[in-house]
Amino acid sequence: MAVLFGSAKTAVKIKGYGDGFLLSVDPKASEDHLLKATIRIFRQLRNLAAGALVQVDAGSWAGSSLWADRLAPVLQDRFAVSGVLPYGEPPESEGAEIIATPSASETQVLTGRVRSGQRVTTERHLVVLGDVNPGGEVVAGGDIYVMGSLRGTAMAGSPGDSTSIVMALDYRPMQLQIGSHVADHHTPGKPGQVVYASVVDGGVVVADYLQENPFAKAPVLTWRT
Repeated sequence: MAVLFGSAKTAVKIKGYGDGFLLSVDPKASEDHLLKATIRIFRQLRNLAAGALVQVDAGSWAGSSLWADRLAPVLQDRFAVSGVLPYGEPPESEGAEIIATPSASETQVLTGRVRSGQRVTTERHLVVLGDVNPGGEVVAGGDIYVMGSLRGTAMAGSPGDSTSIVMALDYRPMQLQIGSHVADHHTPGKPGQVVYASVVDGGVVVADYLQENPFAKAPVLTWRT
């Protein structure tokens, strides 16, 4: 398919690809140059970029993943693209499923970023001390708490517990499911707002975590001596 903007000699080129765009970047160029060139191209696209999925090709999976992470906040915040993913298939070692190590606790804690192609699963509640990137998946038998950006897929209460919740400091999931209920829309949280998703009247709704306080009605803990 023909290049929409850019030429063979430019550091950034874009063309239509599937339901979105394929953005090719030259990893040898400076970060400042690539960012400015990308912003200039998307300004030319105007409203065509809104809701589109952008895949980034930097010549290797590692490079594409790096630049997808760097460009995602800019393209999503300024041009309302639906997601930014690395182009191609991840190496087997990066795309393997990660099964959280069993423990006596009811909560599993994962430190680090869940990258595109990775899938984290646990039968317990899951706390991610990091981001869930577009293309990454987190699946838990209970609640999911992301202490960073949720821009991938989250499935809480798997396989059928609709009382679970999904909370994130930066809530922008590509796909979300609680029990058997799949969210039919993904309303992003406002900057600085902590939100959570839960099932209400048979549908997935999003609310302000601090205002609603989903644990306010939980039983008071008592200690035995």
